Amino acid sequence: GCMRKHMNVFVVLGVFAFAAVPVVASAATLGGEVFGAFNSYSMGDVNDALDASNQTGSNFDEISSGITGGLALRMWANPNWMFAAGWEPLFAQSEDSVNDEKWDVGANSFQLTAGYFFPTATSAKYGIAGGLGYYTLNGEFSDPTTTVDVSGSSVGFHFLGMGEWTVSPGFAVTGGAGYRVADVTVDETSPESSVDYSGFMGRVGLAFYMPNSSQ
Repeated sequence: GCMRKHMNVFVVLGVFAFAAVPVVASAATLGGEVFGAFNSYSMGDVNDALDASNQTGSNFDEISSGITGGLALRMWANPNWMFAAGWEPLFAQSEDSVNDEKWDVGANSFQLTAGYFFPTATSAKYGIAGGLGYYTLNGEFSDPTTTVDVSGSSVGFHFLGMGEWTVSPGFAVTGGAGYRVADVTVDETSPESSVDYSGFMGRVGLAFYMPNSSQ
């Protein structure tokens, strides 16, 4: 179906990306990044469901944002082009402690990003980036008597402005801000509903790079 087609595209892109790695790795700078992030979420269907539940006595807050963190592998092919493959869990839940009810619509996201950084003679670099993400919803709804798993997966995309500030050789502060489009259809729901993570994405992190003979 549509999901399989999306996945095929994703796999092909991944294969191309990794096939290109050995070609540029000899001159590339390889490293890792750890980051913290703030995300806003659209959550139209989810918040409609929470509102409906509140009409019948629940006391849920709408889900509109979340704070999280993530890990990424980074590769600078040259001073202008940077490629990253990362993992970011998305935390999104609302709890009604009085009635012991909880909506958890958290997900895992696996992102591929390509960034172009403008030429600079300073230790600060600024650029633009875009990429794809694979989103897997692994949430649940629970109340005192039942627990219902909420699952689904989808491909999304993102674009952002990025900055990197070299603090010392092999060590840099990273930052980014932009927008994500990622709307995951929930499996086996009628009528069909979705969990929409689309919205602002902002992150600040630290990057560490392995020594490179070409530097």
